[in-house]
Amino acid sequence: MKRNLAVFFAVVVVVLAALVGYPEGASTAQQKKPTAKEKMATIDYLVGSWSCAHTVGTFSGKYTTKYTEVLGDRWLKQAYDFPPGQFGGNNEPAVTAEALIGFDEDWGGWVRFFAASHGDYFAIRMKETGNGWAYRYIPFFGSKPETADADATFTKKSDTEYSIDGPTYPENGKLVTEHHSCHKL
Repeated sequence: MKRNLAVFFAVVVVVLAALVGYPEGASTAQQKKPTAKEKMATIDYLVGSWSCAHTVGTFSGKYTTKYTEVLGDRWLKQAYDFPPGQFGGNNEPAVTAEALIGFDEDWGGWVRFFAASHGDYFAIRMKETGNGWAYRYIPFFGSKPETADADATFTKKSDTEYSIDGPTYPENGKLVTEHHSCHKL
């Protein structure tokens, strides 16, 4: 009889544990991680051509950029065109650049890879904010340690306007911060 009673109580404990834990387990099962395709759909507003103005310290310039879906719509390609004298100085030739933006399902985060015709390149981890992203530049070759702070922020103002503020870096002995303001064409 003691054995049957012990088995009965063991079954009751298991059932109660299952019932108490069930709501939490059920909600976890229902919280499906978003797919890359679902996340990419949230930035469809970027697809198209944009006119941008930027300032860096005392320099200001204008450029155009175009976003297109590529690689099975899993990536967004951003192509930049800076006319001569509009990238970083009056005597600088035209500069082109490309970036790929995507969502990593396994890590649950955004990434961006950038390369320019004058040799610059970088990778960015992008953390979602309420209205855009906080950018963190990923260092290569031990150039500088990665920090938890945002290096720049992308702010969606509407489906036809966004801004980017940052990064801040030394230039000609002073700290300067980039500011970009873009409007859809």
